[in-house]
Amino acid sequence: MPIHIIWGDDINACNKEIDKIINNNVSKDWKALNISRFNGEDHNQVMVALEETQSPPMGDGSRIVILNNNPIFNCKNQEFQSKFEIVANNFPNTTYLILQNTNKPDARIKSTKLLKQMPEKVKIIESDFNVPNIWNKDAQINYVEEIAKNKNIKIEQKEISYLIDSIGLNSSNLNNELDKAKLYLNAKNNVHNSAVTLNNDDIKAIFNDHQSTIFKILDSLLEMSIINSLFEIHNLLNQGEPPLRLTAGLISQMRIYTIVKLLNKDQDSTQICALANISNPKRIFFMQKKVRYCKPKYLINVMIKLLNIEALIKRGNNPKDVFTENLMTLTS
Repeated sequence: MPIHIIWGDDINACNKEIDKIINNNVSKDWKALNISRFNGEDHNQVMVALEETQSPPMGDGSRIVILNNNPIFNCKNQEFQSKFEIVANNFPNTTYLILQNTNKPDARIKSTKLLKQMPEKVKIIESDFNVPNIWNKDAQINYVEEIAKNKNIKIEQKEISYLIDSIGLNSSNLNNELDKAKLYLNAKNNVHNSAVTLNNDDIKAIFNDHQSTIFKILDSLLEMSIINSLFEIHNLLNQGEPPLRLTAGLISQMRIYTIVKLLNKDQDSTQICALANISNPKRIFFMQKKVRYCKPKYLINVMIKLLNIEALIKRGNNPKDVFTENLMTLTS
């Protein structure tokens, strides 16, 4: 009885992994009766999902129970933990339990620790599908490189950076655009489904060459060019960038700029690094140059606006409207 723990904010990739598990293990003829889906945000559905794991499949193949927004490994709930512990030791061999959440399982929670104590007959499979942070360029390059490699597309690292700037990191969009690129290159070179190399000229010919990154947004905000910053923000959102990931990136980086501005230039760079969580002290000099014309009050106001934007988006407000309404009221 495998337990598949699937987590990460790349929902498209998570769903593809779930579909793959279903297609590999569930009989097509009995699919309607052997797949159960539950929402972990509902307490009752969590309990029902765990109960369902005790039922063997109907007909041929295996049975799959899917619990989306799984809370068992991310929130302290004694009822969930006790129930999971009871059913985990009594899974039928032909039943699969898929536990999905955007967040990584919390290693401090008892139910997460329980996974290491499972009997050998219970196979634990963990898969993570996190989109790299928008400010982590190396991780972004590796992420795109791996997707392209699986499609038999070769891209040099400098071209990958341009590709990211052109189409973003949304996995669904990225997969679709790379498929289109391969079709284009196959037709261009008069070949069929062979390995292809995507160079800078091809990327310019295939994709929109407008570059929009978090760093351009930050530069515009530091220069108090609000219109430009909103243009870049809207462009990123149109490319499929998750709004909360964008706000998290902006808040994280703006916090660093604010700390660098508020601290005395003569202060020990190691202290600044410690407070601002900067690993390379050489960055401080360049960051000080970027904020030299910014007033501390302005940077603090930007932080307040970004935190307010994050809260409003979490409440379900339209991201583009929230960004526009808040940033347009910024004053120096």
